[in-house]
Amino acid sequence: MTIDDLKKQRRWVLWRFVQKPGKPKPDKVPFQVNGKMARTNDPSTWSTFAECEAVVSGFDGIGLVLGEVDGVHVWGVDIDGCCDALTGKFSPESREVVIGLDSYGEYSPSGEGCHVFGLGALPGDGKPIVRPFPGCKQIEIKGRGYYFTLTGRHLSKTPHELMERQAEITALCERVLSSTHSKGLIVAIPLDEEARLRKLMAGDTSDYDGNHSRADLALCGILARRFHNDVFKIDDEFRKSGLYREKWERSDYRSMTILKAIKGEPIFDAGDSEPIEDDGPTEYLVNALPEPMHEGWFPLGEVSLIGGSSGAGKTSWAMPLLEKIRNGAEVFGHTAKPRDYRVLLHDRSKKAMQRTVKALGLSAEAIERVIRLSTAQQSRPPAEILEAAIEREPGVECWFIEGLDLWITDPNKMEVVGPVIDGLQRIATRRDVAVLGTVGSPKQRGKDNKYYGRDALFGSAALARKVETVVLMQLHDDNDPNSVRRCTVLPRNGRAETLFFEWQAEGLVLTTEPQAVPEARAIDRMEQRIFQAVQPGDEIKYQPGFGNRNLFYEWKNRALTQGKVTRSNGKYYRAYPEKETVN
Repeated sequence: MTIDDLKKQRRWVLWRFVQKPGKPKPDKVPFQVNGKMARTNDPSTWSTFAECEAVVSGFDGIGLVLGEVDGVHVWGVDIDGCCDALTGKFSPESREVVIGLDSYGEYSPSGEGCHVFGLGALPGDGKPIVRPFPGCKQIEIKGRGYYFTLTGRHLSKTPHELMERQAEITALCERVLSSTHSKGLIVAIPLDEEARLRKLMAGDTSDYDGNHSRADLALCGILARRFHNDVFKIDDEFRKSGLYREKWERSDYRSMTILKAIKGEPIFDAGDSEPIEDDGPTEYLVNALPEPMHEGWFPLGEVSLIGGSSGAGKTSWAMPLLEKIRNGAEVFGHTAKPRDYRVLLHDRSKKAMQRTVKALGLSAEAIERVIRLSTAQQSRPPAEILEAAIEREPGVECWFIEGLDLWITDPNKMEVVGPVIDGLQRIATRRDVAVLGTVGSPKQRGKDNKYYGRDALFGSAALARKVETVVLMQLHDDNDPNSVRRCTVLPRNGRAETLFFEWQAEGLVLTTEPQAVPEARAIDRMEQRIFQAVQPGDEIKYQPGFGNRNLFYEWKNRALTQGKVTRSNGKYYRAYPEKETVN
């Protein structure tokens, strides 16, 4: 159900700020299109969105009536004072609530809060809940008998649709009601501008939770007012401050920050990406190479996949990689920061993994990081299992799900793949961890291979479009399980890298690309198939298994001139091999 779908229903009102006696702030009072006051419990006073839009210029905005209309139940969650109006950065607690609800969200009119809308009914008697909550001033959960203002400033980390989230809204209601928090968290401590300027020029980011990018934007905002939006003076003055660092030399970052400050807009708004992502450079398990067009592998906060047919070496490649990352060692020419990992083992036994670890020459510490999932755990959604594991192992930044595709009943259907990957993505984003999973892929057969790049994964239309780094493991020779492995790393936005590995005593070892062996011509391959099927002296007749019919006739004529075939009465026979003569 989209907002556009709701616009067709008669569940809309207009609203206007009205200052009531004895109140410090004006109320948002609902009105009808005829200028009379509307009542949120009286459908006769509601209109369609188009009717409201036609006269909205005489009001302060349009509101969405919650509750049930035409069988559609809509609830709303208002998180007040949860984000910085200047930067758009959310507090961790409110960010977790928004992502956990996983339904349509948008900024509130003030820019300091947000609204999340979803489908379902409030639990119990449906009474509204208004309580203080960590990370914001207060949280309001409402349904029938209330309305929320609508701004259209979508939070891009949330779906574009109102989702059926009955379990999620029920859980949030229980959580809010059980919270003992008595005083809301103020995200930004107000200071007079002069004091803020002094602190920022000194390089002090403490008023912005130590977030350097937020402090950069705040300083540029003050400088923009001081220098009447003169871009060059803002830049010159910023370079004199303690906030100046190498990142400022990036023209894209510098221009974006100054432009946002001049316009007075949040650094992340509806047109930008990830408004509730932490502001800062993306971190990867494996850092990017310095050359242009390279990107790191396996970004934190995202889901990535390792694909390959059975026996291609997905786990045998991943486990040494994870051990290198854990120790902060070089990874195939890339640098890596030490980060711990855990393995959620789905499709093999713990003993089988122990044999793999031993064959790879890894230490016992590697097997200690393997968590074998029980049958009951395997029957639960992977996001639920991952969340519980993260709770049990705090501080682990990489989670490797061995056998993720066993959780996906039909990898070719987006409606099956989507919920699995989206669920994992929500956990990865909220916990800021990298999630890697292994999945199957079709066997690749030379020039007959019709799968390319990211699409070589099983269920390519669904999987490849939803994940970040994709690694493809292939045997160089499908008929030889011990042949060299071809490994292709495909970052979402960077240049692909191709590596080759071979089995040695210490496991998979980086090697060079095998020399190409001249491939037998099609006509020679046809001859092999014919002579496998036809004995000497037998008549040769075309069979579909031989290959192309025209090529078959071409081969017969060639074989006749070479003496491999004889002809009699218009029929062709396989010749007997010539007998060796003895001198």
